Amino acid sequence: KVLMRQGDHGSQAFVVAAGRVVVERDGRVLAERGPGEIFGEISLLSEGPRTATVTASEPARLFVIAHREFHALMDELPTIRLAVLEELARRVRALEVDGAH
Repeated sequence: KVLMRQGDHGSQAFVVAAGRVVVERDGRVLAERGPGEIFGEISLLSEGPRTATVTASEPARLFVIAHREFHALMDELPTIRLAVLEELARRVRALEVDGAH
């Protein structure tokens, strides 16, 4: 099942509670996400379109976080904000061709 599509407007982020999802951009698989991992947060942070298509690769249970609640969590819990930013930095590094930074 497709959970979000690249280019669509995003108003929710998701945390995988159980199962696995596949993340694709332009038809190319970038990553898999599993329990405890978040996806969909980039469009909430940038308030832009989805940067990838995410599909459940097996039955999955997800926590859904709406835009307002996501930003409230980030404001109220600095540890959540830091964890999200660290994960984004890790993903950017993984996308770099030479990984030099």
